[in-house]
Amino acid sequence: MCGVSGIMYFNKKLFVKKKQIHNMNLTLKHRGPDASGIWISKNKNIGLGHTRLSIIDLSKEANQPFVDRTKNYILAFNGEIYNYIEIKKKLIDKGYKFKTKNSDTEILLLSYIEWGMKCVDKFRGMFAFAIWDNLKKKVFLIRDRVGVKPLYYKFDSEKLIFSSEIKAILLDPDYIPEIDEESMYHYLTFLCTPAPKTMFKQINKLEAGTWLSFDEKGNSEKKQYWDPLQDKELTDSENINKVLVKTLKESIKYRGISDVDVGVFLSGGIDSSTNAYFFSKDSKKKIKTFSIGYDKEYKSYKSELNYARIVAEHIKSLHFEKKLRKDDIKNLIFDMVYFQDEPISDPVCVPIFYVSKLAIENNVKVCQVGEGADELFFGYTNWLRTSKINLLLNNFFFPNFLKKLILLLYKKLNIQYKYTADLLRRSLEKKPIFWGGAEAFSSFEKNQLFSNSFKRKIKNFDSWDCIRPHYEFFNKNAKYKNIENWMTYLDLKIRLPELILMRIDKMTMANSLEARVPFLDHNLVQKTIDLPKRIKIKKNKLKVLLKDIVKGLLPYEILNRKKQGFGLPLKEWFEDGLGINEKEIINEFVNKTDFFKKVTIKKIIDRKGDTRLWFLLNLAIWWKIFIRKNKLKIS
Repeated sequence: MCGVSGIMYFNKKLFVKKKQIHNMNLTLKHRGPDASGIWISKNKNIGLGHTRLSIIDLSKEANQPFVDRTKNYILAFNGEIYNYIEIKKKLIDKGYKFKTKNSDTEILLLSYIEWGMKCVDKFRGMFAFAIWDNLKKKVFLIRDRVGVKPLYYKFDSEKLIFSSEIKAILLDPDYIPEIDEESMYHYLTFLCTPAPKTMFKQINKLEAGTWLSFDEKGNSEKKQYWDPLQDKELTDSENINKVLVKTLKESIKYRGISDVDVGVFLSGGIDSSTNAYFFSKDSKKKIKTFSIGYDKEYKSYKSELNYARIVAEHIKSLHFEKKLRKDDIKNLIFDMVYFQDEPISDPVCVPIFYVSKLAIENNVKVCQVGEGADELFFGYTNWLRTSKINLLLNNFFFPNFLKKLILLLYKKLNIQYKYTADLLRRSLEKKPIFWGGAEAFSSFEKNQLFSNSFKRKIKNFDSWDCIRPHYEFFNKNAKYKNIENWMTYLDLKIRLPELILMRIDKMTMANSLEARVPFLDHNLVQKTIDLPKRIKIKKNKLKVLLKDIVKGLLPYEILNRKKQGFGLPLKEWFEDGLGINEKEIINEFVNKTDFFKKVTIKKIIDRKGDTRLWFLLNLAIWWKIFIRKNKLKIS
């Protein structure tokens, strides 16, 4: 895994300086500590930077930015192309010669030379890359299909700046960071900022499955090259288990391709256990597994270490674990927000950071993770609950006048803040009740949070605007338009790429560790995205498809344990305080910005153990680091 950066000037009187790219590389060094490279065009109108974490072909010849033999094509690439060996054979048949012995980077660039932007259709992997095409005089920015790897950019009439992380773009001395107010509004709904915007005004992120090009005059073109519903594979329901197990095993095997050791994050849940089991069967030596637990038992979060040990013993892995204490948040939280770039309000960032550190300390540079399985195989308890509520709200015996009556009752009882009020309103407005797997504040709560002056600014904002285009596309292209498929599709468009996968990328890369996501192989996504409900849910049981695949392969205790998400005991830790003066940090943000009502924020702060405090704390620390202090500029 690596860090990518670049600058392109549209104004011919401006020139890229080596120091600019060098400073961007320094900022991204944690993403790639093994090598650092710079390429600048002869006319100095464009420059690319790269920091390398060496995983495949460790030789210096594979360092980047990578230049082809003709010197007309230059690549800065973050990610892995797992099927590069198969693609290389096709390129050999077409007469291509190679500078490296075994580099997927070279295969990517030669694939672009041969097939143009159609090359992405051939890749099985995760990637965010920039290619300068000297013949077309264009730079192309590309993000992988599902959005495993991020890519940010900022442009104006004079220049384009892009990078794997926002903090490298912030080095631009002409840019003064400001909060993007619309993005903050959506953040309080989704716990993240939906692409293409970020929390920084004028800085964007490339959407998953999309490429973007700029020519020398600053003219741009953007295209979505992949959507799971457009490329779906409708599978015979009778043979679906055989098809899925074959695809999943193949995906896990591909993600074992490496010239360094590969490990597995093992929580003891069915997702990570499936990963570990199939990977161990393909490995020629004992694999390493890594788990995080806590210093004692908590009511809000039960330790999973025992389950992880059961699986580790079952597959005979070399198992490593670490127990976290509350002080571990205190010691991490400011660095954590810095590495996040923009608020990623998921407390799971904490254990991911420490399990990544544990892997690095035990000489592993790559780990497979289980993200995506819950979305593809319907594994969330709140999804099942939402599915049942949807049936109720659309029942003939639950007419609209009754919904309106309940909302009036909520208002009279002063409980409009309840999440069910939002569901009733959405049902009345003929909108889907599911707006994502992690909603922070209800519409009513957001309205209560904001100051009167800020409410006037955002009166036309609605988080439904982020969802509407996906809902329209889903209704047009899905064969089975059930809410269960809608949940999977919407989370693939917003929550997975901008929250779940961002937390994985940022926390693993902070430790110079590469994370691979077998469950989000696009071939597997295409086979699970459009299934009838009867296949996804049987007898109100979660994740039946995945459990059928591994039945008899994993221990009984793992297959039949109660669903538990990867998390931490935030409720108890907040009750006594984190030890960082979190109230003062939030109050400073509230007092100096005029976004929020002080009285409403005080109620949340004073409510003992209210975990929503985490959402506000992340936002306030981010503001303190990136907006208030802004120590990132390098002249």
